[in-house]
Amino acid sequence: MSEQQAPQSAPQGVDLNAAQTLTGDQPGKKKLSMFLRVSIILLIGLTLASISLLFIGDFEGRFERIFSTFALFAVFVVLTAIDTSRDRANEWYAPVALIANTYILGLLLVVIWMTPYDSFSLMFQIFWKSFLVILVTRLVILCCELLLRTGREDDEAGNRFAFVTSVLAVLSGILFTAPVGIEAFSLHVPDMYWKIATAVLILTALGLSVTLLLRWANNSDERTARREADKAARRAAALTAPTGAAEPAASAPAVPAEAPAQAAPLLQQGSGETQAPQDQHAPAEVLLPWPTFADGRPIPARPDGQPDFSVPGAPLPPTF
Repeated sequence: MSEQQAPQSAPQGVDLNAAQTLTGDQPGKKKLSMFLRVSIILLIGLTLASISLLFIGDFEGRFERIFSTFALFAVFVVLTAIDTSRDRANEWYAPVALIANTYILGLLLVVIWMTPYDSFSLMFQIFWKSFLVILVTRLVILCCELLLRTGREDDEAGNRFAFVTSVLAVLSGILFTAPVGIEAFSLHVPDMYWKIATAVLILTALGLSVTLLLRWANNSDERTARREADKAARRAAALTAPTGAAEPAASAPAVPAEAPAQAAPLLQQGSGETQAPQDQHAPAEVLLPWPTFADGRPIPARPDGQPDFSVPGAPLPPTF
């Protein structure tokens, strides 16, 4: 029996990971997000559905309808791009934005291709209805985002009211924009429909008010702590400012009361020395010793630096 040969080493210059690189995914390849994939699929589906409207609706006003369709697709692309960039911030935002964009695209395609032709007002009707639908839908999304993103985990009541208010806001947005597409089929919207839509809108306002009050009450502790911290900081600043200003004065050496009396002749002597070179013709001023009491203590000085002979026990002033 011959001994088993050791496995041969791979020849030089051969990349062992080459096969894995060829068969596996490339590391630099970007994958589309699920939000973007679903948006593209819905765009294709609604586009195919809009083609069927060519054979149902009025084909007069071809230029206005085709131009409005391309403008609508451009708006859908812009909204999808904005929502894709914000998809990572909130988990719930992607499905809500996807439903809203699909609703805008589907409803406005019905408006564009099913609105009765009028040579003067067709383009105007398509424009203001499209503007109304897009504005109301995006405001509903913004309201839902503000309500759900500002919530806290410990605020269960506020989160519940925020969710219910968001649902009511979506429902009221649909109820107020759906008649735009219903009227394109020349159908009459009854008054009961508008009463129900108004009632839902009032409930939405009620839920929004309650949610804001609960948010305000839940954040009261934080506001109180913030105010106390601000007050403490102001007190610390107020206590620190006088202390810092008083430190130089406290650190300065104390000047005895006799210092002015002793410094006066020195100042007089110094001033005489400095003025002597300037005025050589002036007569020499005779400096007398500082007067003292009988026990040898110097008498105090007046505010002008001269000896105060009015002090009891002081000697008489000299006469010249």
